[in-house]
Order: sequence, then C-alpha cells, then structure tokens
Amino acid sequence: MAGAAVLALLMNAPQVSADDDVVIFGGEFEDESAPAPKKVEKPAVKKELPPPAVKPAQPKPESKKPQEKPPSKPEIVKPQETPPSESEIVKPQEQPPAQIEQPTEVPPVEPLRSVDRPFERPTNIHGGQEQVEEPIVNSPQPARRYFPAENSAPPSTGLRTLKQRFLKLAVDDTYIYYLDKKSVQWKKIPYLASEYMADVWVRMIERNPTQLDNDMAAYGAENFRAEIALAREQGYQYSPEDLKVLRSQAYVLEHYYLRPKTNQIQFLCELEVFGRPQNAINERAYDYKNWENLVPGSIESVIYDATLKIIGKSKANERAHMTFIDMLDEYARIALN
Repeated sequence: MAGAAVLALLMNAPQVSADDDVVIFGGEFEDESAPAPKKVEKPAVKKELPPPAVKPAQPKPESKKPQEKPPSKPEIVKPQETPPSESEIVKPQEQPPAQIEQPTEVPPVEPLRSVDRPFERPTNIHGGQEQVEEPIVNSPQPARRYFPAENSAPPSTGLRTLKQRFLKLAVDDTYIYYLDKKSVQWKKIPYLASEYMADVWVRMIERNPTQLDNDMAAYGAENFRAEIALAREQGYQYSPEDLKVLRSQAYVLEHYYLRPKTNQIQFLCELEVFGRPQNAINERAYDYKNWENLVPGSIESVIYDATLKIIGKSKANERAHMTFIDMLDEYARIALN
C-alpha cells in the first residue's frame, strides 16, 4: 500500500522544472521587418471651467428732474402820492395826416356796335393749309333700334300703296283688336243651302307689350323687314297703319264665324303667335250647337258689329253669290251649262 502511494505521487509530479529552458518552435518564421507596435497615448482629460457667474441687473439710475423754482411773488406797486409831470409822460409820435388821392378820370366806354357779317369759324394754320376746328358736341348715343320709327312716312319711291289690310275693331284695357280684311271669306253654312256665314280672323295686339330679349327682338325685326322687302320687290308698299300693326311681331289670333241672319257668333280657336303662325293648328270643327247669342256690351258683340259694318251683310244670302250664268238659269230658265 505504501509503495502504491509513492508511485502515484511520482506519476503526478511535473516532468519539467522551472529551471529547464523552454524551446519555442516556429520562431524562425516570424517577420523580423514588422515594426514594433506604437504606443498609444491617451488624450489628456480637459478640465471644464465653471460657467461665468451672471451679474444681477442693476436698476438704471433715475434721472434727476431739475428742481422747479417756486414762482416769484408779484411785486406790489405802491401808488404814487403825486401825479407824474408832463415831462415824465411819454407821448406817442404824431404822424402827419394821410393824403387822399383823388380818382383819375376814366374815359367813357363806347357801346358795342353790331356788325352785319356772318359768323366765321376759328381756323388754325398748319403746314400752309387752313384747318377748320369743328366744335365737339357730347351727344348721347341713340338707343339701339330693331324697327324703323313709327312716325316715319313711307318713302316716295314710286311704289303703289296697298289697300289697308288691318282695320281697328275694338279696344279694351289689354288689347287692340284688328280685322284682317285680307282673310275674310264667305262660306255656305253646312246643311243650309241658302245661307252664308263670314269666316274672319282677328289680330289682337297688346297695348303695353312686355320688353323682349335681344334674340327675340332681332328675330321679329328680321321677319318684319323681310315682309316689307317682299312687297317692294313686287312693286308695292304698305300703308302707315299696316306698318304699325306688322311691327308688333308678338300678337294673338282669334278665329270666328259670324252669322248675320240670326246675329250669332261662333268661336273656333285662339293662337299666341310670334312672327309667322304655323298652318297646323288645332281648332274645333263647325257645329250647329256652338252658335252663341251676342251679349250686349261684350267684346264679341263689339267685334261682330264692327266687322259687319266693314264687310256688310249683302253676301249673307245666296243671291249675292250667284254668277250671271246662275241668274240666267234661275230667272230666265236658260241653262248654259
């Protein structure tokens, strides 16, 4: 047992001692030219100075106001016991009296004499030529007109004046009623062989028409001028009364049948027109039940009386529409057909 312990101690003991030289292998391969490592110097620590002390703000010295002197007491002047002498009194210097200049005599003014000669305009001579200065008149610009003036008479150009087409029938608070004489027709009443009725159109124009916009006014003026130009091309011109009616391009048309034998009227239709009316209209057909008796004082009664006064009642019967051949056949019993 003791020998085993000694052997274990010998086995665990180091084989190299501190006195043996230690040989390092591979040292001959090191680069001898490599520089030695430089020593790095650490930067010196900067010492921070304490912040400067802030001086407290000193109050500004107040400016000394100059001392005001106390007001001096007024001196009391004692009255003199004796009045001052004349030598002590200072007299003002006496100035000589001002001399008044007398006005000079003004020669009498001769009265203006009237000279009998025409007025001469002032002239300027410029470049050897006489230039007349025309007076400048600030006249306002005339209003824009689409139609000629109503009071303008038709020009005398040798044209034949047409017979008056529009005849005034009646007037109320809103409209002026005109009979279109050119459209008057006499028609035979249906289912009655010997009686005729008058077919008339009445044009109604507003007494105080509303103002139209520029486009509508220009359109109406173009229609008006075209109708006048067409009549002039045919060698005619309208009367002043017709021009006044044609100038109003916005109007209302009413269609009536008049029956003179029974003093009755029948209304067919009413149209609001601007410029020219359209031919396709909707109106009620003739009906024997639509005849209306006239109410005295109504606008229909006025239109009826005024229209028959113009066109007459002679063509209301069959005889007025008979030709010469019809009379021979009717009275002489001679048939030429």
